[in-house]
Order: sequence, then structure tokens, then C-alpha cells
Amino acid sequence: MAVIIQAVGFANGEHCPHAGMWLATFDHDAFEGRGFGTFTGVVERAMRFEDSIKALEFWRRQSTVNPIRQDGKPNRPMTALTVTIERIS
Repeated sequence: MAVIIQAVGFANGEHCPHAGMWLATFDHDAFEGRGFGTFTGVVERAMRFEDSIKALEFWRRQSTVNPIRQDGKPNRPMTALTVTIERIS
């Protein structure tokens, strides 16, 4: 059984146009490590992961082109989103 990632909103509470949509693609290194993703309202087009651990590892992945933020913390661009992990059959 696979899992998918659904966007809940931006972690900082700002309006998120992706809220309620599923992750279709994400490049952690795009835009100099700020990341870029596409989202879909069609669950069949969502990016699939083997299990919840793999999905969370992907969500927490560090950029390789800019691994450290200006504040010295790891640069994990996808963590700007609050997400849920859902099982699909």
C-alpha cells in the first residue's frame, strides 16, 4: 500500500494556494535551494511513496545546492508546508 503527501498549508500560517492538494512533484534544489513543487487535485496524479517513513524523509530532505539557511539551520524547503501523509490503495 502506497502513501501520498497532502498539503495542509504554509507552516507560517500565511494563505497557501496548495492547501488540500496532493504533491505531484518537488525539486528541493530549485531556485537556489528554495525548492519548487507542483500540486494536483487529482489523487491519481499524486507522487507515491513506499511508506510513511519514505514520505517524511522526502518532506524533510535538505537542499544539496544550499544545505544550510542563513540562520545556520538545515535548509529543508518542503518543511515550509504543513502536510499530512495519507494511505492509498
